[in-house]
Amino acid sequence: MLELTDVHMPHMGSVEFALLTEWLIKPGEKVQEGDALCEVSTDKVDTEVESPQSGILISYIAAVDQEVPVGDVIARFAPDDSDPEQVARAIADASGEPVSSGTPSTDDHHATAPSPASAPPSPAEVAAAPTPTISALEESAPPTDSLVLAASWITHVNRPPAGARRRSADSPAAERPGQLASKSGFLQTQQGSPAIPPGYENVAHTASEHTRLRRAIAKNLTESWNTAPQLTAQVDVDFTAVSVARAKINRDRTARGESKLSYLPFIAVALCRAIAAHPVVNSTFTETHLLQWQTVNLGIAVDTADGLLVPVIRDAQQLSLGGLADAIATAGQAVTSGTGKPEDLAGGTITISNSGSVGGVVSTPILTKPQVASLGVPAIVRTPVARRSADGASELLTIRPIARLGLTFDHRALDGAEALRTLIDVQQTLENWSAED
Repeated sequence: MLELTDVHMPHMGSVEFALLTEWLIKPGEKVQEGDALCEVSTDKVDTEVESPQSGILISYIAAVDQEVPVGDVIARFAPDDSDPEQVARAIADASGEPVSSGTPSTDDHHATAPSPASAPPSPAEVAAAPTPTISALEESAPPTDSLVLAASWITHVNRPPAGARRRSADSPAAERPGQLASKSGFLQTQQGSPAIPPGYENVAHTASEHTRLRRAIAKNLTESWNTAPQLTAQVDVDFTAVSVARAKINRDRTARGESKLSYLPFIAVALCRAIAAHPVVNSTFTETHLLQWQTVNLGIAVDTADGLLVPVIRDAQQLSLGGLADAIATAGQAVTSGTGKPEDLAGGTITISNSGSVGGVVSTPILTKPQVASLGVPAIVRTPVARRSADGASELLTIRPIARLGLTFDHRALDGAEALRTLIDVQQTLENWSAED
């Protein structure tokens, strides 16, 4: 008899769940270690799961469109030198098995929960089936922080989770047949349909279901806003010195066949230098301690076609201007092309949000939890400003490239004065940038 091996959903940085979107191999096919096994979607990025070992796929344990916790079993393999007849028999035995909704026992390779594709039970079977106990329902309930309820859980339980409230016949939702009231007070016509604000039932509209990424962004930003008291300190920065240095650097880079630098790596360097003097902005606030990180894992917010993603450049304080520029370009390309990995978006300690790339002139970002600071970088705008003459006897009106940088900070971790001191250090570095740097 074949000895089957369980294949688990791998850990992917800070990701706790992954939605299995497609199997890339079929039962009976041989797989080499490192081959693409399936595709998954997380709240950070879509990616392929590589096979952790060589073998022959016998059966799927996780179904397509099922949300699987990391570490749970997703498939079973036989050794790649197994007898073909035994493999065929094992596949035939498994083909009649339903797909498991959770982690099956390693001692029992034949007991799995019904898959979403299983035929529905007949009325007689439903009537004869024993009623699940409360403890059984609680054990099979989905994780409370899940963004999507696994279809297999819904099929298996087919009733509200323990503690869910049912509406009485005289509740407001019962006043209009077929409509339910959501937590926001909106009316929902039927399961899966959008919630309509009261009074807008007859207003023409279209409805687009939120993507998984958009739901994750909404969830994370709401939690950040509701957890941390957030303020934004701002200073105007004159980019004249950086513009002069950048023009010289880009002439040299172009001559070497390298890409030109934007203003962003200059700002990233200035921020890393300021963090060295003000480490509190590179930290995480907990109920009992302030965790000050000893390295700068710099998050760079990137506007993608699917939504905002924040890849992380690790040990950014150790990189040169050119190294940071290349790292920013590589990270941005990975997430926009969909080739990034979940771990590329984990472990950030401070974030730069570059709204200037789309023309924003004021930037007050929301914090990326659990960070306590985020630097907003708006567009650099040619602005009339007053400057003293060389002899100091008068003031002159001149045009300078100005951007109003904003540092959003967690007021639990630091006060406005420290946030402004950090910003002023960034300002001084940028306004006094040497053309020889």
